[in-house]
Amino acid sequence: MDVLAELGERLVCGDGAIGTLLLDRGVPVDRCLEELCVSDPNRIRAVHEEYVAAGARVIETNTFGANAVRLARFGLEDRVQEINKAAVRLARKATRGKEVCVAGSIGPLGISAHEAEERGIDRAQRFREQSTALLEANVDLIFFETFLSFEEMEIALGATPTSDCLIVSFFACEPDGRLQSGMPLVEAFARCHAMGAKIVGANCLNGPRAMVQLFEKLPAGDLLAAYPNAGYPRYTEGRYVYPTAPDDFAKAAREMATQGARLIGGCCGTTPAHIAAVAKTIVDLGPVKPKSLADSSLTMRRS
Repeated sequence: MDVLAELGERLVCGDGAIGTLLLDRGVPVDRCLEELCVSDPNRIRAVHEEYVAAGARVIETNTFGANAVRLARFGLEDRVQEINKAAVRLARKATRGKEVCVAGSIGPLGISAHEAEERGIDRAQRFREQSTALLEANVDLIFFETFLSFEEMEIALGATPTSDCLIVSFFACEPDGRLQSGMPLVEAFARCHAMGAKIVGANCLNGPRAMVQLFEKLPAGDLLAAYPNAGYPRYTEGRYVYPTAPDDFAKAAREMATQGARLIGGCCGTTPAHIAAVAKTIVDLGPVKPKSLADSSLTMRRS
């Protein structure tokens, strides 16, 4: 499957959450979810297979936090290569014989620049270690996702070895279309493109309605990806519950498509049922043409 060619002609459905799905199915909150790729591979492979059956054409590896900094919280910092490569093998098995691509998931390190400096952590090296493992395992894409800071995204992209792998940059930001630093999202996208990202977008943080509002502010010319949460979580009976039903999520996905999103999946709280609804909704939709923006001021940096 040639993702860029597909996105030029039609919308593509991504998969949904892995972490919140595992927690909802009984995995303890104090477990390292990424390590399950080694200790409980059948559980992770089954999740991938459910998303493929639901209609996802791009699935992500269970490696969001599989960098040495996050793994160190569980005493697993020396197992970056093992865990990332095991995760890719599981995703590959789930897609065998199908026109489905595997994206290696890389999240932020989970520490501030100041904390990294205090602890003597080379952030570029930590990203390089994980991206190298994913590339060696032969992923089709790399998703840098849920980044709040352009500075950290810049470090991550700069640390990634040169390859033919498709790079996707996702930011998490409020519906006003600005990162925490005040940088307009469209500026961050342009700078990511300059560093080699072919697809840019937003994930997490927002529910589907807020994601629609965010995409109203984005030009439709880019290859845009949207992976919202299934609403805003509520803590009920000892667990977080995401309130957006699959049908409502799919309706919002259709609106995201009309605002320029071409690769559409789900983040926290989404399930195979959400992805099945999205796949059914967007199957016959094509990319939108350029559109007028809700707020053209977002093309300029705030003073």
